[in-house]
Amino acid sequence: MKKMILLVAMMLAAASSFAVVDMDDDMMGFYFDLDANNPCEDGVAPYTTITLYLILTRPTTDFIYGFEAGFDVEGDAIILSAEFAAENFINVGNNENIIAGFGEPYPTSEATLLVSFQVMYTSTALDPVDFLLHGSDPSSMNPMYPVILLADGVLQSVGLSAEFGPTAQINGGCSVVATDNVSFDGIKSLYR
Repeated sequence: MKKMILLVAMMLAAASSFAVVDMDDDMMGFYFDLDANNPCEDGVAPYTTITLYLILTRPTTDFIYGFEAGFDVEGDAIILSAEFAAENFINVGNNENIIAGFGEPYPTSEATLLVSFQVMYTSTALDPVDFLLHGSDPSSMNPMYPVILLADGVLQSVGLSAEFGPTAQINGGCSVVATDNVSFDGIKSLYR
């Protein structure tokens, strides 16, 4: 019995040691922490300012040269400011429709910060606010997905941290659902 408890404890410790909640490569999402673990914040009081981070997770490239992403805010919140993580950039979009190029290669990591937003939650009824990430308008590729710019002008579409519904949420009971790309054979193997 002690061995079983130790094994379960070791498995839980290993599972919680991941720095990024999304296990897929080349994903983009909104998070309330720099480690890309927290896509929802509950218990936020009216007229509170909170930081929301746009993060590229598990990139398969060492550098990016720009990106495109758009998002919608559904609910009572105001985007007060946006601060890009890259020092040399130009954004030909706006706060909610970003089409940015970097003046020099921007190094990536497991959780690559792209933009920090200051968001004021304004609902006095404590209603949920949803942040829905998608491609930019206009988009260089599929308008449903963000795009990163690689070396030599190569564009790459990236996945969303939540394929259906909000990518991040304030006071919504944490109903953000992360995607998990699995095959039908993988699902069948669960029941064997």
